[in-house]
Amino acid sequence: MRRFELVTAPHDGGKTAYLLSHHKGVPGFVTTNDGPGKERLFLHQLDTGEERLLMERPEGGGSYIVNQEAFDYANEYIMDIHDGLVVLDECGWMERDGGGFRPALDHILSCDDISAVLAIRLDMLDWYLSLFEGVEACVVRLS
Repeated sequence: MRRFELVTAPHDGGKTAYLLSHHKGVPGFVTTNDGPGKERLFLHQLDTGEERLLMERPEGGGSYIVNQEAFDYANEYIMDIHDGLVVLDECGWMERDGGGFRPALDHILSCDDISAVLAIRLDMLDWYLSLFEGVEACVVRLS
């Protein structure tokens, strides 16, 4: 049976750790970083362990620079899946605005045999619940 699980928590609330502990080996992606400063973020593929640079802060600070190729890879990978469970981490405003994992989300919604676990920030919960309106969605609140 098709099911969606929305894992939510505030910033640094344990969403990625939850996905890693419960869904390692499942097709999908989580976001990891290079340490406390989070200067570089990586797209970690749960079923292979492969990592790709996703974003990095420019020298001197400022907003992250997005590596669109990493999102393109992840979206293409998810869009080749037509059944089973998939996992996506850090779904948020980029997807709301049509970027990030949005192509993968649209694909997931179009396939009746795909279930998904999505990690989202608490402030995005209402938007994601409206996106999945009419589909069984369970909310897992951390912290």
